[in-house]
Amino acid sequence: MADRPMDEHGGAPPPALRRRRRTAPRRKAASSAHWLGQLPYVLALCGVGGALAMYAGAHFRKGSALLAAGVLFGALARLVLPESQVGMLAIRKKWLDVLTMVALAVAVAVVAWVVPGD
Repeated sequence: MADRPMDEHGGAPPPALRRRRRTAPRRKAASSAHWLGQLPYVLALCGVGGALAMYAGAHFRKGSALLAAGVLFGALARLVLPESQVGMLAIRKKWLDVLTMVALAVAVAVVAWVVPGD
């Protein structure tokens, strides 16, 4: 121990601290199934986009029905598909997502039915 330097308290110095190299996170292999996980979300979004187009064409009831159908499709997809296949439809717990989307779809459908027009 004579060849090792002592610290001020008479003990051996701590071992040299090594810096750990940061490594980039490993990417998963690109799979063609990745985009399929977003398909239910895209379909629900298409329903919403179609509803906006109907609104722009002055078809409030038809647009509202399409909006309610798109949101209801999203709720159904969230209910029956596993979490790995619903994409961005999975926000919270499954039951809360489904309950929120069904409530929104019913509310939009009721408004479309009650409001006079077309």
